[in-house]
Amino acid sequence: MSPKSSSEQSPNSRRGARSHARWAYDEERQILFVSHPDPVTLETQAEMRAYFDYGIGFWREQCNGRRLYVVVDYENLTTSHEELEFYASQAKRVMDEIAITIIRYNGTLLQRMAGRMTALALHTTSKTYGSLEEALEVVRGLQRGTISIHPPRP
Repeated sequence: MSPKSSSEQSPNSRRGARSHARWAYDEERQILFVSHPDPVTLETQAEMRAYFDYGIGFWREQCNGRRLYVVVDYENLTTSHEELEFYASQAKRVMDEIAITIIRYNGTLLQRMAGRMTALALHTTSKTYGSLEEALEVVRGLQRGTISIHPPRP
């Protein structure tokens, strides 16, 4: 079961007027899906703050305060490389308040590189997967305990 398309609105799904992203909560799988049906470019700190504020607000309203897996489709998302440090600080808000972990998939080479740089700044895993199914397999592995997001201890 994948997230509903942007034309299908459920009580646990909505598009942010300011963020232009689609946020959908799958309670059964403990996943917050973020996708970008239309191109989203986050160039300024104000745009980045609004994007993340909206997502955190959605989580507070829809997800009952539960930490969950955040699965982000990078398709149609572009972030300013000049503001990567600020973008990373906003992603850290998500990690600190919402996410068990953030799992990313799709996107352009530049966006995947920006995601990798953000993950490095946050000292988290930095792999971006090729498809939604690959990202969901990671979530299932984490939930089963067959995959770990933490490096092995020496």
